[in-house]
Amino acid sequence: MSYYNRNYKKLKLSVMEYLNSGECAKILYNKEIIFKEYYSETILNCRLSEKMFDILKNISNPHFIELFDIYSDFDFIELLKNKVGILPFIVDAYTAKYYPDNSVNVLLEHKDYILDNFKELEVLFRIFSENMICTDDIKRDNTVIGKDGIVIIDPDLFYTMQSSKEFISTLNKKKLLNLFRSILINSVENEPNYGKNITFIDNELVNLEVKDNTEVAYEISKKLKYIKKPIELFRR
Repeated sequence: MSYYNRNYKKLKLSVMEYLNSGECAKILYNKEIIFKEYYSETILNCRLSEKMFDILKNISNPHFIELFDIYSDFDFIELLKNKVGILPFIVDAYTAKYYPDNSVNVLLEHKDYILDNFKELEVLFRIFSENMICTDDIKRDNTVIGKDGIVIIDPDLFYTMQSSKEFISTLNKKKLLNLFRSILINSVENEPNYGKNITFIDNELVNLEVKDNTEVAYEISKKLKYIKKPIELFRR
């Protein structure tokens, strides 16, 4: 395999190590960058598109993955065909910043951790909405929750939509609330009464109507008003 960017610079993978894999791709890394390589059978709708990559690359935010470059897997003939415009550039892989997994359990942190992060994430999601970007696949598995904060690391299913900003904002705020739910569910896996805890999360913590002007972080703060750490909600 020979991976080339749009300037026909070949990527050297000799120093990369295996990190992990998912349904659509595997990830290599070298302590500084990750190389996400899509499986050959991964359909285009499940890949980060060239257009979306260019939009997201310009978003600089500490809670969003820093993207570097995109690559296509060309052999020599395919490379020549692409240069003369016969063969399109398909995103077969991309590089981005590596974020070490120094995960923290949000239940055991002071509630300010989750509140401060979601206030800042709400700013990020507002940027997405202003750029007509609809987020998708926003969940615990696609984030790094570390000592330095929460980072969204998998934008592969993000897309743009020709609709009103209010509609897109509502969609994104619902995704942000769903991220809160996903983080909580992941965090209570090892707590007693797992099923009862999920019901409590759904009925008490994330059961709210979300509109384009809803402040998700503020709504979360009301749910955590009388506690110091989220774990207190599940150990009463």
